[in-house]
Amino acid sequence: MAYPARRKQSPQESTGQAPARLRSASDVTPLPVAGPARERQLLEATLAGRFKIRRLVGRGGMSSVYLGWDHALERKVAIKVLAPEFVRQLEDRERFRREARIAASLFHPNIVPVYASEQQNGLTFVVMHYVAGPSLAARLDSVGALPVDETVEILAALADALDSVHRIGVVHRDIKPDNILLDEVTGRPMLTDFGVATVATSEHSRSEVVKALGTPQYMSPEHALGEQAADARSDLYSLGVVGFRMLTGRLPFTGGSPQSIVAQHVALEPPPIGHYAPHVPEEVARVIDRCLAKKPSQRWADAGAFRAALLKAQRGAGRRRWNFFRR
Repeated sequence: MAYPARRKQSPQESTGQAPARLRSASDVTPLPVAGPARERQLLEATLAGRFKIRRLVGRGGMSSVYLGWDHALERKVAIKVLAPEFVRQLEDRERFRREARIAASLFHPNIVPVYASEQQNGLTFVVMHYVAGPSLAARLDSVGALPVDETVEILAALADALDSVHRIGVVHRDIKPDNILLDEVTGRPMLTDFGVATVATSEHSRSEVVKALGTPQYMSPEHALGEQAADARSDLYSLGVVGFRMLTGRLPFTGGSPQSIVAQHVALEPPPIGHYAPHVPEEVARVIDRCLAKKPSQRWADAGAFRAALLKAQRGAGRRRWNFFRR
C-alpha cells in the first residue's frame, strides 16, 4: 500500500508555535540596493551626528553633490560623492582624492574651500564650502553674452585665483563655465573642480597629462595633444575661451564630435572677439584674444600679467567713453 509522502513540518509547527503571518507588500519597506536612493541612505548613515543631508544639488558624470548642514559649526556645506561605479576603479578613486588634497591646499577668496575628504562604508566623498548661486554655465545659458564690465570683473578675479594656483605648481586643466560658481551672497566667481589638475612636482600628475583629460570645447592645443610640457599657459587658453563665450555668447569652435572640436583647437586660428561682438572695446578684446594664441609663448606670460593687462584695457576703454560724452 502506498502512503502519501510525509509533509515536512515548518520550524514553527515542530516547536508548537503558530506559523508567522505572511506580510503583504504594504508591510515591507524594501531597501534600495543601488542608485541614488541607496547612495543617499548610505551617506546619511555615514554622516549621522556630524552632517544632515538636506537635498541633492546636482549629479554629474562621476559624482553627485548634496547640500548638507554641519551640526558642529552650524553652516551649510556641499558634499561631493564619487559615483559607486568609479569608487571601484582605483585610478578614479585616487584622482578624486587627489582633487580634494589639491583643493584643500589652496587658499584664495575665488577658490571653493575644501574642509574634509573621507572614505567610509564604500563611499568616497569630499566636504566643501557651499556656494549659493548658479554656475557661470547656467548664467550664460540663460542670458547669452554678458556685459563687458561684468565679464572683465569675473575674468580678473579668476585670473587672480589661477595666478595663486600656478605659483605653487598646480595646473587646473579644466577651466570652463561649469566649474565656475557665482556666489549670490558675495558676488564673487568661485573656481572649483580640480579633478584633472596636475602638480608640477608629481610624477603621477605628469603621467596624467598624456591622457588629455578635460573638456574639448575649452581645451588648449597642447593639452589636446597630451604634451608633457603643457603648463599654466594652458589654463590661460581655456580662460580665454571662457571670456570669448562670455562676450560673444558662443564658442570659437564647434563641431559634431569632440574629436572635430579638438582638431580645430589644434589646427585653426580662432575668430577674433570683435567679429561676433563689435561692441566690445578693441583693447579689451585684444587682451582676451591673445590668450587663444596657438603657441603658449605667444600668450600672456602668466595669469597675473593677463589680469593686469585686462584691467588696464578696461580703464583705457572707460576713459575713452568718458571723453566721448564730455565733448
